[in-house]
This record gives sequence, C-alpha cells and structure tokens, in this order.
Amino acid sequence: MGTSRSVWLGRLAVAGPIAFTIAWLIGGLIQDEYRFRQEDISALAAMDAQYAWIMITGFVLLGAGTVALAAGLASTLNYPSALIGSVLLMIAGIGLAVAGLARNDCGSKLPACAARVDAGEVSWQHQVHDNVSLIIFVVLIAAPLVFARAFGRDDRWRPLRTYSIVTGLLGFALLVLYVIASAGTWNGLAQRTFVSVLFIWIAVVGFRLSRVVAYVESGAR
Repeated sequence: MGTSRSVWLGRLAVAGPIAFTIAWLIGGLIQDEYRFRQEDISALAAMDAQYAWIMITGFVLLGAGTVALAAGLASTLNYPSALIGSVLLMIAGIGLAVAGLARNDCGSKLPACAARVDAGEVSWQHQVHDNVSLIIFVVLIAAPLVFARAFGRDDRWRPLRTYSIVTGLLGFALLVLYVIASAGTWNGLAQRTFVSVLFIWIAVVGFRLSRVVAYVESGAR
C-alpha cells in the first residue's frame, strides 16, 4: 500500500516553512547591502530586488505547504473547530502565494521607499501585498488558538494543544512588538522572530499530521 494523501500533505506542510526560511536566508545574503536586522522579508521579493525570484518561490512554496496542511487537517480532524481552523489556514496559504506574486515596489523600511508609501505613490501591487500580509498575520495567529480546541478533543493530537495556545498568544505579542519596531532599526529581526513562531507551528503540525496518519494506517494493515 502506498503512502496516503494525508501523509504527503503533512510532509508538504513541513517543507513549506523550510523552503521559505532558506529563501530569505539565501536571498538576503546575496543581495547587495541588504540588512537582515532592519529590512523586512518582503523587500527580497520587491520590484527592485536583485534576485526576487528566490523569495517569490519561497512565498509560493510556503503558501502551498499551508494549503496542504489545511486540507490534511480538515480530512483528519472531524470537529467544527478543525474545519474553522482549516479555513483560516487555507486563507493564509492563498494569501502567502498572493503576497509573493503581488510584489512591493521597493523595501518599505528604507527611508526613500517609506516616503513613497506615506505619499501614496506606490502601485496597487504594493498595496495588495501590504494588505494581504496583514490578513495573513491575523489568521495565522487565530488558527493555532482555534485548532487548540480540536487538538484537545483527540488523544492523538492532545500533546499539541498547549503548544498551539502558546503559539497563538506569543504570536499576538510578537505582532505588537513588530508594529512597535516597524519604524526602528530592528524591524527585520522583529518580523523574522514573529513569523518564525507561526511558521514553525505549521511545520510541527504538519509533521504530526504525517506521523499520526502513518501510524493509523500501519495499524490498519
């Protein structure tokens, strides 16, 4: 018997955050005068980025992994809270792909670009990217809190209940910190810390999905 669909969906969910992290690491290292501490990740996919395709690929792969996790969890956990959480993840996954393709005109945290944003002199793609990013942040904070309820009702998933609650609450606190730091020299570091907490949760839950489904299937053989 071959590997089931849900196992592969879980593996894709693990691969997405890994690909995204590799993309911003490599993209930031090879782009001239890029400052990880100050500049945000989206700048690596901006219209003026030297190797934008690397970060665009990272966004799309992360989006695909998030959608895969949504589909896998929806088919594995038959609870209303799991369905709601899966919808949130689906929104986030589609949003990540959109954010990667609707690129910023420039690095928003650089003074010249920030002035263009304040003056409203940016393209519709830039505006779509920023607005979609906000939606992604909100739904990815909400999703772990919603799934915590579903995880608590299933013995196979209960170990992730507390972790999911902590992820959601910590994600909210880090979002506040990111907003506060947005005008400072630590914006890039604050953003990376914030999104990493959320994306690690996606990878952890994806890994759990693949293991739970594989275990159930092995017992059924």
